[in-house]
Formats: sequence, structure tokens, C-alpha cells
Amino acid sequence: MNRNKIWRAVAYSTDTYRKHDEIHVFVDAPDYETAKSRIYERLVDEWDLARGFIDFYNLWSESELRNIAVGPQTPIGLPLLESGASYDRSPLILVASSRLRYVLDCALREVQIEEARHA
Repeated sequence: MNRNKIWRAVAYSTDTYRKHDEIHVFVDAPDYETAKSRIYERLVDEWDLARGFIDFYNLWSESELRNIAVGPQTPIGLPLLESGASYDRSPLILVASSRLRYVLDCALREVQIEEARHA
């Protein structure tokens, strides 16, 4: 039995009239190929665009994101939000699993708390 894990990619649209700038997109899937399919499926619905106007790159699993993170590893989702020297504060979370979504929601709250401390 394959268990889903979180995958993150940078997605954008090329549609001239309904352009979407680059944004981190999270999906849950058991493997790389399924994650690719789910990103397309969910963005087609979310952005109301044909697949041909959607593109993405840097599709990484949660374990890969944890390995390249240089910041703290806790809470558990924080490394998944790390982007360079900062944290993504407004990703597009298209994760269906409530368990995996909770991981990202907790990390987003932690980022907001840290921002408030430094403000």
C-alpha cells in the first residue's frame, strides 16, 4: 500500500487573459508521476484553465524538501515552506488528506507567529 506524501512545485499559467504568477503549489500523492497528474488536475479546476496553459517546475517530495532545508525542521511542515532564506506565506494548498493538510497548516501558523515576533 502506497501512502501519500506532500509534493511541492512552482506553478504558473501562460494564459494571456487569466495569467497566474509563480506560486508554490502543494498536492498529496504516492509518487512523482501521480503528483504531476494531480497538479494539472487540481490547477485546471482551481484556475479554470485548460491544461495547456498551466506549467510547473521544481516538483519535490517532502523528503527532498526536508533534505535541502537549512532552517529548523520543526514544526514538521516548516521545511516544506522554506524557499531560499525565507518561508512561503501564501502557498496554494491543494492537499486532499486532512492529516497532510494539518502539517502545512501548522507550519503556516508558525511562520505567522515568527513574523509577528519580528515586527
